[in-house]
Amino acid sequence: MPSPLGHTLAGLTVGWLSAPAPVAGTRRLADAFKPFVLWCAFVAAIPDADLLVPHFHRTASHSLTATACLLIIAIAVTGKVTTRSAWRFALALAAAHATHLFLDWLGTDRFPPPGIQVFWPFRDQFYISGLDIFPAVERRLLRPEALAINARAAVWEVLIMSPVAFLAWQVRVRRRTTGLGAPTAGEARRR
Repeated sequence: MPSPLGHTLAGLTVGWLSAPAPVAGTRRLADAFKPFVLWCAFVAAIPDADLLVPHFHRTASHSLTATACLLIIAIAVTGKVTTRSAWRFALALAAAHATHLFLDWLGTDRFPPPGIQVFWPFRDQFYISGLDIFPAVERRLLRPEALAINARAAVWEVLIMSPVAFLAWQVRVRRRTTGLGAPTAGEARRR
């Protein structure tokens, strides 16, 4: 299963692809890490916080039910804050959470039962692809080989996810420079 590093790169990818087009004159670094994008990265990585609860990892927080709940909560909260639901933001958060499920499904899991309970609470079955694209990480950090195993897994995750994130960033930059999806000058003044 990927580490928080791989999940964060997936969340950044979703954020860069789904964030509103930047206003002309915005600095690239400031645009790269806007709150919209950072929330996507956070939501993509946070399901692994269930590691802190014994025997809970890869269950409820790793399910489509959690993705749906996140979508509903994001719609409700943005509706309370802005008087209208921010559908783009809510859908981006749900997509970022779904990337966590997808990457874990593609990962290697050495802890029985392998996989995630993607259909929790409706089915108790664990699902995993068997493709083992992402190597296993060592959760028992006190083992002597844990550092080497986790470093190897992190390098592999970066090698796989960095090109995907880079392509997403290039799409974002292209939208900015070509004006695809960018607001007109009048729209920018009204913001």
